[in-house]
Amino acid sequence: MEENKNYENQGHNTEHQNCWLCKHPIFKHMLIGFLVFLGAYLAFYTVTDWHFKKMLDPAFQMRNVERKLIQSQHQMEKMYRQNFDKEYQLGQKTAGYIRLEKRNDAYEVIVNLRPFDNNDKNVEFSTNDNTLTVTAAGEKSSQHNEKIIKIMQRYDFDDSVDLEAITTMRKGDNYIITIPIIK
Repeated sequence: MEENKNYENQGHNTEHQNCWLCKHPIFKHMLIGFLVFLGAYLAFYTVTDWHFKKMLDPAFQMRNVERKLIQSQHQMEKMYRQNFDKEYQLGQKTAGYIRLEKRNDAYEVIVNLRPFDNNDKNVEFSTNDNTLTVTAAGEKSSQHNEKIIKIMQRYDFDDSVDLEAITTMRKGDNYIITIPIIK
């Protein structure tokens, strides 16, 4: 035990007794808190600085712009494809409703009346110069909804037809508009 007392008497304990922070624990905790805050601030500043330097790098910006352009191009292609598919499907559906056939002496526009309430009064046509416009409308009802179908088809002819001598007739479920050819 006496050895421990001699060790303390040699000056090792005197350094601890002369420490200003050891006598003031509140300042000690404030200093530790300040150093922790300063370390956290510097770490945050460093990470933020790295991040902003990377974001403002022209090469990084060009990669981002290129990626955004490719994404927008893919979206536009998808929209065009969907729009084309809708138009194609609509064209396929309307081909069964109104069609044009050429005979030796006349053109015949044949309108299927089944989708148009099987009523020939739902079909109208008009002429303007060498253009024939056929419009057909009808309603489809089901249990949960009601749809209105309206189709307009326009045909352009050359001077070899007589649009003043158009005749119409109903044959079964078909409404036939005949346009004579001038020879």
